[in-house]
Amino acid sequence: MPIRTNILRLAAIAVALFAAAPASASAALTIDDARIGAQPAFVRVVLDLSGANAQFNEAEVTDPAVRDGGARVDITRAGIVAPAIDRSAQGVRVRVSLTRADRARIQITTALRRFKYVRLTALHGPERFVIDLYRSAPPTAAAEIRTGVRNCLRLRSVRPAVNGFRVLGTELNLFEASFLLRVRDASGRVVGRRIGTARGNWDLRVSYSGVRTVQSGTLEAVAESARDGSLACLVQVRVRLVP
Repeated sequence: MPIRTNILRLAAIAVALFAAAPASASAALTIDDARIGAQPAFVRVVLDLSGANAQFNEAEVTDPAVRDGGARVDITRAGIVAPAIDRSAQGVRVRVSLTRADRARIQITTALRRFKYVRLTALHGPERFVIDLYRSAPPTAAAEIRTGVRNCLRLRSVRPAVNGFRVLGTELNLFEASFLLRVRDASGRVVGRRIGTARGNWDLRVSYSGVRTVQSGTLEAVAESARDGSLACLVQVRVRLVP
């Protein structure tokens, strides 16, 4: 008899817990608004969400070529709710719309060549998707990044060399341990590049050409997502370029 009583008691508790489960577990993901703000290295677009958790694997940068003046992010979730949203700030226009019953599209429009990379993340508490647009211009001191997210790349030293730079750094957990060294001129145009593949510490030289005047530029090490070509890891510093 005591065993039967305990079983019934446990069953009642289970029913009560199920009834108390948050409604968001079955509610539709809703994009409530889009916000745009400036950070030293990038302009940030925040999509405020409600109804369900932000799942990174449900969002994809379907057009990461933001240097061409635009980018696109698609969020695929059954029953997603996305009212028409149109926001502009910091030289960025963001439009949110439903392209089909289970897909919301975030279309971003910018000036040509103003930005170079798109990074997408899902954040929680509160729930939101974050889209960072990294500026093409040489970074200010506040916009320099010497250590990437989760130490994916780290710049230990950047030294001028003949027609280029000697760069020392470290790598951690990058896909196939692969990244690119790029040199950009004052306009953000790539004037030098080199493929790097290394586990742990690395020491590489990268050269540049086509620079006709002394100017500020950018030395960066970057890795792109194997999934959609968006930004996975970035470190960057301001450098001096000479003809």
